[in-house]
Amino acid sequence: MRLSPLTIALLLLPVFAAGCSYLGTAGTQAAYAVRQAGAPRQRVYKHMLGRETYFVFGQIEHKPASAGRLAVLALSDRWHTNEVVDVNWFSRDGSYYGLNLPEGEYRLLVASDADGDGHLVANEVLGGRRVSVGPAAAPDRVLGDCDIDLRRRVALGTTGFRVAVPAHVEPPVAESVFFPKGTLRTLDDPIFSPRMATLGLYRPAEFLERAPMMFYALEEDVGYKVPVLFVHGIDGSPRDFAPILARLDRTRYKAWFFYYPTGQELSHVAAMFHRVFLSGKVIPLSEMPLVIVAHSMGGVVVREAMNRCTGRAEEAHVAQLITIASPLGGHPAAHLAGKAPLAVPSWRDLDPEGTFIANLHRRALPAGTEYHLFYTKGAPPSASGEAGDDGVVPIASQLVPAARREAAEQIGFADSHTGVLRDPVVADRVGALISRVKSPFPDDHMRELLRGGYELPAGSDCTPLEAYLIRTIGHYMDALVAGRLQPLDPSQTHFVDYCRGKGTVKYPAESAWTKLCRALPDRDKD
Repeated sequence: MRLSPLTIALLLLPVFAAGCSYLGTAGTQAAYAVRQAGAPRQRVYKHMLGRETYFVFGQIEHKPASAGRLAVLALSDRWHTNEVVDVNWFSRDGSYYGLNLPEGEYRLLVASDADGDGHLVANEVLGGRRVSVGPAAAPDRVLGDCDIDLRRRVALGTTGFRVAVPAHVEPPVAESVFFPKGTLRTLDDPIFSPRMATLGLYRPAEFLERAPMMFYALEEDVGYKVPVLFVHGIDGSPRDFAPILARLDRTRYKAWFFYYPTGQELSHVAAMFHRVFLSGKVIPLSEMPLVIVAHSMGGVVVREAMNRCTGRAEEAHVAQLITIASPLGGHPAAHLAGKAPLAVPSWRDLDPEGTFIANLHRRALPAGTEYHLFYTKGAPPSASGEAGDDGVVPIASQLVPAARREAAEQIGFADSHTGVLRDPVVADRVGALISRVKSPFPDDHMRELLRGGYELPAGSDCTPLEAYLIRTIGHYMDALVAGRLQPLDPSQTHFVDYCRGKGTVKYPAESAWTKLCRALPDRDKD
């Protein structure tokens, strides 16, 4: 197929859409190379495009009640003693942290600005651990379960460092009871801006310093809602899905986003996607089904991630997979990307002649996943009946035989590559598919769950989790206790028994119901 100048420009030189980002990044990368040759540093190395880095994450456990804002710092002695390679800020006990690190040995330190002078120093370290980062520990370059228990004292050696506390560590967003700090956002949040998206394309390490966890949501988690996970394409962000989100039934479904640096190697990104959303280790969904909607290169990321599923019981059940205008067969212009002065790793992975695309369909989709393949064909067909391309991805790549064989449905839209996401017909079709995926809760339970809960009067002594339970499922708890609903599992049976005077508190819902009765004894329980 002959490539139009527009196609080549869009794929290889997105400078037309991103201002001077391409040229500016080329200059920055040249400067990094000079600095690394003269005075090597781990921090400089990880910012150089094409260099291998590892995503390291875990939980912070047993944070002291008196500690305020904390940070996890990764220190390396490889090139410079006590070099701070990455920093991740958090505030809640049990929260996840995420770090982007090159291969090497690290001390992970948790510190708090105890004296309030605006800096973190060695005597403000609360705890930490050592971690070895490399192919032996993480062949897929994702190293999870690196939890840090602040009750344990670990000999970490000399820790001379001084790190400034940013004036605004996090934007003023709501704090989640369940998710890491900074997860809850609105689509107009600056983190989803075109500038940040372009940063993820050309400077993935810098993107990860600002958006380290890659997981975002529009609302606090509500357990009975089916999660719909949106995955954007190259140089994109969650904002791309706004028209589809406007049609999503938010009473029964919740929107999640995988917001990733699109310049990163796709195998690395896919490994992270699998670990967070599909493995069941970070987000255990149990019997709750998952819907995935992916646009453009996002569909390639998701398809590679699903190759990593092994059928274990704890893995997520992807009930619906919808890819939209995805280059499942790669892109012919990507073959030229490897020869460009600045070769973005993700572009190289889209080479149709490369191993990544050749292996993309090496395993069948997991059993029970219904796949819907949406493709775009630009302007309506000509009089000869030949459809046009969407301006970016050739139809042949969107409709590779391996993808067509596993799709339950293939449907084309006469839209441009990005215009398809703004098409109300597409939004309605996506919404109709999503609505076919139901929550595992029986209908009578769903009716009570959808009633919500109660607002507590000022001055209540509830914990944030107890207040959340009362606010979201207060009526449901009352229905269980009153016998209008039958318990679904042993935990609900224990809840009912406790609320009827048997046994002791075992679950947060039980203490929440006790405090609800104390705060609102005369509420209408019908």
